[in-house]
Amino acid sequence: MDALKSVSLAAAMTNALVARDVPDPTAALAGELGVLAFKRGYAQWSESERDSKDELAEYPLAALDELRSASASLG
Repeated sequence: MDALKSVSLAAAMTNALVARDVPDPTAALAGELGVLAFKRGYAQWSESERDSKDELAEYPLAALDELRSASASLG
């Protein structure tokens, strides 16, 4: 995913969350984490030895869980 697409996707997610009354800092963080999770998950999915039952969505969701754990460890 090139930089411009990443920025646009993060901005779109942030704007959608702000429109749902999520505070700006929280929305911005969620947008950036969403893009990072998708990029990591897509990379894992595309490099994996998968069968036809493997869904792309499983990989970004797992990456998001890892990122949540990592951010929680920052204190």
